[in-house]
Amino acid sequence: MEYTLEIDELICATLRGESRPWPAIGDDDFVASFLMRSKYHGVQPLLDQRLQTTQGAELGWPKAVVNKCRSATILQAMWEMRDRELLSQVLAQLSNSGVRPILFKGAALAYDVYSFPFLRTRGDSDFMIPFDDRDQVCTALESLGYNCWFGVKGEFINNTAVYKRADPATGSHELDVHWRISNHYFLSKLFTYEELRSEARSLPALGRDALAAGPVHALLIACMHRAVKKQSPYFVNGKEYNSGARLIRLFDIHLLLGELRPAQHDAFLRLAMEKGLEGVCLEAIGQARAAFHSSVPKALCETRSGLRQTEVASRYLSGSVTYQYYLNFLAIEGIRNKASFLGQLFFPPEKYMRAMYSEVQPDWLPWLYLRRAIIEIFKRLLRTLAARRPVGKHEK
Repeated sequence: MEYTLEIDELICATLRGESRPWPAIGDDDFVASFLMRSKYHGVQPLLDQRLQTTQGAELGWPKAVVNKCRSATILQAMWEMRDRELLSQVLAQLSNSGVRPILFKGAALAYDVYSFPFLRTRGDSDFMIPFDDRDQVCTALESLGYNCWFGVKGEFINNTAVYKRADPATGSHELDVHWRISNHYFLSKLFTYEELRSEARSLPALGRDALAAGPVHALLIACMHRAVKKQSPYFVNGKEYNSGARLIRLFDIHLLLGELRPAQHDAFLRLAMEKGLEGVCLEAIGQARAAFHSSVPKALCETRSGLRQTEVASRYLSGSVTYQYYLNFLAIEGIRNKASFLGQLFFPPEKYMRAMYSEVQPDWLPWLYLRRAIIEIFKRLLRTLAARRPVGKHEK
């Protein structure tokens, strides 16, 4: 995209609270690129908040940009209002059945560190449950009108279940139910439910039953999740991306840094080192500091030239997709379990294959498996090449 660096710098400066005038190069093409880029970054409601405060019109910001950010805020607020109602209902129902989920990532941060929850754009709510409560949670969610989205099943390649509920006024509302923190087997046991529960704090805005990961865990998970997205695909406006460059994730880290008390700085660094995430965390914090001038203690600013051998998790997250699969394979104990992992990876259930490739002809199952393998190899090659390409200031 043209003007990427100029647009990202303008967005960051505005979110820092600076009164930046619209640039002289800001013609119609620049406006169109700005709207696309700000939507990708998920920051249009945040920009709207700043523009309302700094009177964007007086700074020469085009009406098209000001109005679009305003409409994005209204749409997100309407969606968030309904999602809050549904999420509170889910949490109350689960609590009544004896399950206390721990919210983390976007939904938790929206109600914990943002001044208004609709400022944190998102399309789903992630929460973690005890491993043994999966069936109980499934029954409760289905009784509330949620349908489980059919994905690849397998103990070693999938630790989440996605539940969706359609609303005629606000569209889809999605729950990502985790019984482990990540679908990456190597990372899946880094944070257990019991560990998050021990430091969880309440979210009164979502009801008396709502809990969120504490600030130290929330910051660690935010840094790890940003690194995961450099290799794992995600979708924005229907388009697939592989990058840790979305500014909304850096803004999460910026706000979480402001939540840490002095006594928690050492706890954060110690836990990052214990989990092998120090390099990933310091890199993310450095990017947040560069983008938003975050106030960061000296100990959290001292990036190193390379990763230590003990930082296996950071090496995993910075490695290629092939390297990640290799470490996932090594992390699984037992020959039988390793064989199950390979089977789940290369040969998903027939039901899944039929659902995913319902329009493909011929529909001979071996052909569908071969087609899937070719497509996945091609996609992963592109992701690896994209991860190695030169990037912009806030994407390094």
